[in-house]
Amino acid sequence: MTAKGKRITKSVLYKRVHFSANVPGETLKSLVEEALKRYTTLGQRRMNISPDASTPVYHVISSPHCEPDGFVFGALMTYTPGMDPLYLVDDADAVEVLIEKLSIPHTEDGKRREVLESMMYFGIFGDHLVLMQSQALKAPQLEAYLRWLLHDSGTLAKNRAFQLIDTPSKAVREKMERGRGVKSITLNGEVVRPPGRSGEQASLDFNDAESAHDTASVSVASSTAAEGNRWLEFMKSLIGPSRSSKIDFGKLDSANIEMSVVLKYKRSTTEEGQELMDSLGSVFRHTDDVDAKLMLKDGSIIRGAQLKLNGIVGVTAYDGQLSAQEVYEEIRGWLLGKITSDEMEVS
Repeated sequence: MTAKGKRITKSVLYKRVHFSANVPGETLKSLVEEALKRYTTLGQRRMNISPDASTPVYHVISSPHCEPDGFVFGALMTYTPGMDPLYLVDDADAVEVLIEKLSIPHTEDGKRREVLESMMYFGIFGDHLVLMQSQALKAPQLEAYLRWLLHDSGTLAKNRAFQLIDTPSKAVREKMERGRGVKSITLNGEVVRPPGRSGEQASLDFNDAESAHDTASVSVASSTAAEGNRWLEFMKSLIGPSRSSKIDFGKLDSANIEMSVVLKYKRSTTEEGQELMDSLGSVFRHTDDVDAKLMLKDGSIIRGAQLKLNGIVGVTAYDGQLSAQEVYEEIRGWLLGKITSDEMEVS
């Protein structure tokens, strides 16, 4: 039976690559291409993101496509070996919901099939990168994987690093120049405790919320990754260890509490102070878990979505599954269109 095709739209996000030390003629594309030549198998390319080696969770690039004078395309995937899916029995008359776990059959030659938990597509052209994020896999996960791939394969020296940074559109860059610098930055968000096992210590989650002030706001998402719950640690550092140990942060559940932190100067600042504010604004612009909103000296506001160059492409889903080749061609056309239209910084 022929799969049914349905036209859908997907978001794409642009990132520019910044190396800690540049080598003439070297780009992220050339480095990734070389790493993929060295690591040709799934076993070589999979990166364990679990802290426990005995229960791995893998990120891996599947079926990369390298063009000698063009792009490197690929799909970053997540899977957990040995995980069997849970199923709900859809019985409208059932008093209790029946949950079943079914083992996935092995292949004919005895290989185990694994559940594909998440997947995101990307394309690299020189030091430009475009990605089609999924709910679970986003730019920070791709950046961490590519850094591991290049270092582990020996393609990039251990003492060298790179960062994927955001670039606003040409119109936004010109608006920031006219604004004559950043005057205020506000961190604003709802303080909640994320779901966790019983007995775990609470962390803070700064979700998107509108600031009650006229100044711009920056909403910060919680970090529950390897960096730890840094926003909770920030609050504890302000309170002090002796007093914070006596506070039950579990009471944040459904508390509807917001936190706002404002960084600004009132009437004027020194030249060095203005440079600091502009630098901080740039840092928030390049931080994936911060939706930055900046107030400029001329009173205009640059909001989070404006600080990232993104777009929409149309692709066909066949019974819910995308065609990788079609996704890659849409990524290629979108990026080359932005470059030729002078929409992005190419230096």
